[in-house]
Amino acid sequence: MTALRPTVIRGARLLDAEARQGEAGDILIEGDVIAEIGPPGLAAPDAATVIDGTDTLVMPGLVNAHTHGDASLAKGLGDRWSLELLINATPLTSERFRLEDKYLAAKLAAVEMALGGCTACYDLFSEFPLPSPEGLAAAGRAYSDVGLRAVIAPMMADRTFWQAIPGLLEALPDALRGEVEHTCAEPGDASLAACRKAIKDWPFAKDQVRLALAPTIPHHCGDSFLRGCRTLADEFGLAIQSHLAESKIQAVVGMRKYARTLCAHLDDLGIIGPDFTAAHAVWVDEDDMRRLADHGASVAHNPTSNLRLGAGVARARAMIDAGVNVAVGTDACTCSDSLDMFGAMRLACTLSRICSPDPGRWLTAEDALRMASEGGARALGFEGTIGRLAAGYKADLVFLDLSHVRYAPLNHAARQVVFAETGSAVRHVMVGGRFIVEDGRVLTVDLEALRAEVEQANERLRRQSADAARLVQRLEPVVAGFCAGLAMEPYHVHRYADA
Repeated sequence: MTALRPTVIRGARLLDAEARQGEAGDILIEGDVIAEIGPPGLAAPDAATVIDGTDTLVMPGLVNAHTHGDASLAKGLGDRWSLELLINATPLTSERFRLEDKYLAAKLAAVEMALGGCTACYDLFSEFPLPSPEGLAAAGRAYSDVGLRAVIAPMMADRTFWQAIPGLLEALPDALRGEVEHTCAEPGDASLAACRKAIKDWPFAKDQVRLALAPTIPHHCGDSFLRGCRTLADEFGLAIQSHLAESKIQAVVGMRKYARTLCAHLDDLGIIGPDFTAAHAVWVDEDDMRRLADHGASVAHNPTSNLRLGAGVARARAMIDAGVNVAVGTDACTCSDSLDMFGAMRLACTLSRICSPDPGRWLTAEDALRMASEGGARALGFEGTIGRLAAGYKADLVFLDLSHVRYAPLNHAARQVVFAETGSAVRHVMVGGRFIVEDGRVLTVDLEALRAEVEQANERLRRQSADAARLVQRLEPVVAGFCAGLAMEPYHVHRYADA
């Protein structure tokens, strides 16, 4: 790769969680790193490329701490889906993917995130029946081709959905039970072996695209498999992310199976550490929050998905107060409908207001900005390198168009970005000092060609999934009724609005 000439951004206003008023300033970039930030007129080398930042607000690229790129081809499939109904419908998402579909789905997700001001993500990518080195590399190549940073964590389990929830299989009518009970999860050792090979053969620079592990949901995984994930993570310095207490069903099942919370169970197994991210963490209690904080772990807060799936309202402020690093995620297109980090950031902030009548307990705009940038960087393992406008950090930058009507007048940059921005004012996006979006157009991808490929693949996948769609529809009422009953069982924390 050829070396980048020094670049200086002049005439812009600058915003991050520390510099929240959007004061004028210049940024000097050398290579892929911010070399210096200073007042207008900052000295720069004579040969530096000058970028005119007039009428723009420059902020760190947003970091999506939890998404599923494989689901980008499954937009709009469900309406009144709970988490368990979404899992029931997984045969309609990526189970029939060819290798080129895996690349295509990740590429589509990356493009959507780039256009929305996101420069890095934690993608819990799903392959069926188990991860493959080729599939993971295809997803990695998609992110690399678009220009985003990514942590790709293959979703894995050694129990099926039907095995993981006690009594669910038995609740099915005989005819339906016969159609699903033959479904078997692959042994955990097979998934770990595939991951080991992928790690050893990984072709991408770790500061651009790296691997992690995602034992999908704790009670979907046997204890020995979870310990195997921790061993592999420690051996290769990988992070781990898992869906922890996302729904009340998960929390209740965890208590039934382990006589303790899912978080306590993971702690007893030695899974939780500073490299661990708990996705959602809606139904964690105060002891769980302290466990996560004591280990230096992170939580990926996904407020849009939590509401869309009826999972409840996570207590983000309480987790932050306990010392947990809280980041923001969008979750998947099947349960969040878009990969809109601005919307997720805004909802994280506003949802905190229904958890307490005390305004002092509400998240501020600055809190939300920090969660969606520095908090995400830490969860991804990029702490100290992305997520801030500061010397020594990567030049991963978003330029917002201040001529947009929502910034007229500009009274408080942080508040207007968090409470009003939708992504429509994203003008340019830079990753490592290189533009990947300019004037609202992705530079690294032929968007029209991508749309055509997506439509063609989607039509084929829809035909191939016709029988599976009919089965999913037949299973839905049984899953919905059984899980709704399970969710009525008493639990020692409440996360529903009517609780």
